[in-house]
Amino acid sequence: VDSKGKASMIIGTNVFAHIDNLDEIMKSFQILLDDEGVIIIESPYLVDFFEKTEYDTIYHEHVSYLSLIPLVKFFGMYGFKIFDVKRTKIHGGSIRIFASGINAKFKEKKNLSELLLLEKNMGLDTIKPYLDFALNVQKSRVKLLELLYKLKLDGKKIIGYGAAAKGNTLLNYCNIGADILDYIADKSPLKQGKYTPGTNIPVVHPDRILENHPDYMLILAWNFADEIMKEQHKFKERGGKFIIPIPEAKII
Repeated sequence: VDSKGKASMIIGTNVFAHIDNLDEIMKSFQILLDDEGVIIIESPYLVDFFEKTEYDTIYHEHVSYLSLIPLVKFFGMYGFKIFDVKRTKIHGGSIRIFASGINAKFKEKKNLSELLLLEKNMGLDTIKPYLDFALNVQKSRVKLLELLYKLKLDGKKIIGYGAAAKGNTLLNYCNIGADILDYIADKSPLKQGKYTPGTNIPVVHPDRILENHPDYMLILAWNFADEIMKEQHKFKERGGKFIIPIPEAKII
């Protein structure tokens, strides 16, 4: 600050929900941000989290699951105001929050009041949606396992795609192992030749898909399903079908 001056903008994309000491971050904002500066934060949104039963997003590096009702209060505690918010599709549904010092020139946008009302109507400041979410998670697990077991009993060959953190969360919660998935294809060389933690499914190069002709592909990185299905068009052209596990298992 002494040499460069204060920041006119501070951007944090998919980092805020990973931090375990948010009080220190807010104190840093107080030091770093110019009086008319803007803080922009993007994180997965609790509304989408509940609506889509995104339980596979719950893993060690995600410390917070954000919604506006508590964020408005939290930012206010440190002399900041949230004046605008936008919903985005990334990571299954996120929000991009715009905040500034409480005395800055920015006026509250209609988007903010609309989403605050949405959260209030959903009861996000009550326990009910959290209990409902727990039940929906159990139902989602049962539906997925019923589908996978039926396909295996019919003699179908099933693989997974995307050895991501969210996928491994789903695999372990649903107890899906190598008895159900022959392997998981992933483009990352760092993952190929390894095994999924807890479920011991081999991770291979995607080229394997066209070599042994699986019948079904469970898309574990379902938040990139459109991109993956487009990329795997040859698999589909050969009669392969995709399984989307969240919020309720379906075949495409």
